[in-house]
Amino acid sequence: MRTLSFLMRGVIADNAQAIHDAHAVTILRQQIRDAAGALATARRELAVAMAYHAAEARALAAIGGRIETLTEGARRALGDGREDLGTEAAIHIAALEDERADRRAAAERFAAEVERLKRLVAQGGERLRDLDRGLQTARTTEALRRAGLEGRRATTLSAGALGEAERTLERLRARQAAEADVAAALTELEAEATGGIEADLEAAGYGRPRTDPRAVLDRLRART
Repeated sequence: MRTLSFLMRGVIADNAQAIHDAHAVTILRQQIRDAAGALATARRELAVAMAYHAAEARALAAIGGRIETLTEGARRALGDGREDLGTEAAIHIAALEDERADRRAAAERFAAEVERLKRLVAQGGERLRDLDRGLQTARTTEALRRAGLEGRRATTLSAGALGEAERTLERLRARQAAEADVAAALTELEAEATGGIEADLEAAGYGRPRTDPRAVLDRLRART
């Protein structure tokens, strides 16, 4: 049972790997789409963080403005002998300075985190572009591989068909040559048969009539 379990798990793993290899380009394309979606989400989160950081910077500037205003008012109040107003302003100024220090420290930490996110997003974008270029190369290579397989398959089939056609042509030429030889032999036999009977008739005195020179001579004399 343990061996059977190993065997089944091995077959499943092999089949899964075979499926993955057979559809590697499609899987890579989907993985790139998933990565692009995650990167787009990270960019949106980074944009939100940058907007929050900008808002904190404006808040710090506003606190600084309030501190300067209160400080200037407290100086004039103390100069006019208004210790009560100066004391109250000093209390507010101290609270604002503490708030500014806390928010400034938080803003600095947040700024460092924003910079880290920027680097990560930039690196992610570069890696995504590399993956896109790799995908294009892989698709081209896969297309060439399939074209090569189809070409080799077509060449193999064509070679087989060409071989059969060549053998058919060879048999046709051999048959035609044999028929030509038979026809030539028949012609020769017919010629020999015809020539033989004519010679025999000629020898027996039954051949084509021949003109007698003496008759020609007599005819010429008669015309003279």
